[in-house]
Amino acid sequence: MARFILALFVWLTVCALGAGLAYGGDVAPTPAVDPLPPISSCSPVGFQYESLAKGRHVVVLCTKPLGTGVYADGFSCLHAACSPMTFGMSVAAALMADKPKVELEAQWAKYIKWTCDAPPSEAAAALCLERRTWISTNFAAWTASFKPAVWKVKPNGAYTTRPAYTLVAGVLGTKEASRATVGALCDVSKPTAPASNGDIRAEFGTPGVVTLCARVP
Repeated sequence: MARFILALFVWLTVCALGAGLAYGGDVAPTPAVDPLPPISSCSPVGFQYESLAKGRHVVVLCTKPLGTGVYADGFSCLHAACSPMTFGMSVAAALMADKPKVELEAQWAKYIKWTCDAPPSEAAAALCLERRTWISTNFAAWTASFKPAVWKVKPNGAYTTRPAYTLVAGVLGTKEASRATVGALCDVSKPTAPASNGDIRAEFGTPGVVTLCARVP
């Protein structure tokens, strides 16, 4: 399924960037990217494409860890540097690789030459501003249908509570610190600890104290 989504993304992107392409030929692009998590860590929930005055832009909407929200990842290239063919072929190589995410990272490192935290020219800075303005103008509409994941204190058999432990600097305490009410909302915006079977250990209202929480479908 992930490969299908990425393949669809490539196909749509090549079509979108190729439409009305005035420059580029087979010159490898040097896109602008923001200093965000690696592209291979993105769990895509949507894509946006646009050709504006300064250049062409692709935005991937990615879910934040634990499904608590969405952030915008992606890249842009100046009109004189865009090459949809090069981009499409590089991602196709990742799709066909034995380890797609590893290959995608390799292709990303090969073609992404600068980031928006340090634009190499005035034209590059203008390109970054154009994309950021485009994202900020449309982000609310793009993510309006996204529903953040809900986590609640996991059921504990016939008990109405379950044990809770301190979590300090990522280290889970071994002695019970308090009890958490089953079904109470968990706050995954605070530090969490991993657990088995897709569950996590998160705060439930007491700062620095976590319990076992399960994601509500």
